[in-house]
Amino acid sequence: MKQPRSEKSVFQAWDQERWIQIAFFAAVVSIGVASRFWLVDWPNVKPVAALVLFSAFFFRRSAFALLALVLIMAISDWGIGAYDWRLMVSVYLSLAVAAGLGCWVKSSVNSNAPSRMGVGQIGRFTIASLIMSTVFFALTNGVVWWFGQWYPASWSGLASCYAAGLPFYRATMIGDLFFTGALVGGYMAMDAICARASLWQDKIAIAVSDS
Repeated sequence: MKQPRSEKSVFQAWDQERWIQIAFFAAVVSIGVASRFWLVDWPNVKPVAALVLFSAFFFRRSAFALLALVLIMAISDWGIGAYDWRLMVSVYLSLAVAAGLGCWVKSSVNSNAPSRMGVGQIGRFTIASLIMSTVFFALTNGVVWWFGQWYPASWSGLASCYAAGLPFYRATMIGDLFFTGALVGGYMAMDAICARASLWQDKIAIAVSDS
């Protein structure tokens, strides 16, 4: 007969989950910072937005996703060098949108479902990835046109600014879709592995208790 879970096992599970979240947070910040140095030859193809998007879905508190974003950008900007603060603010804000979209994806999770990742969540991740790419393109290019000296302050200047940014928009969209897909796929793979391991643990526990 299967024994009820003890108080000790509950605390062990909570402690294990806490360390998983700490390890994931450290990995998100490390990968985000490193990518901004290593992918310098790939303009706008960075995993930062995807990492923030997925972090808001993964963590119990979405504030950790925003904290990861601030750390990634602050550390890497310190190393790369400062640029116009108005453009910097637009970049930070557009990336912060990813955290809100991650919360939107998380809100669709059914607590009774066997997994947090289903068809509905995959669809929302895809939509969220496209939205955050579009927000980044629209906001940053708007700031460049409004405050920069490269384009005239006219409708034709605005159109020229956005037209010049289209190749970067395409790169951003491809990068966001790729990195979001990689994170979602990795999560689904780990979820399947953990579910299989849990199933074997339950079978062993039942066998031991019945012996």
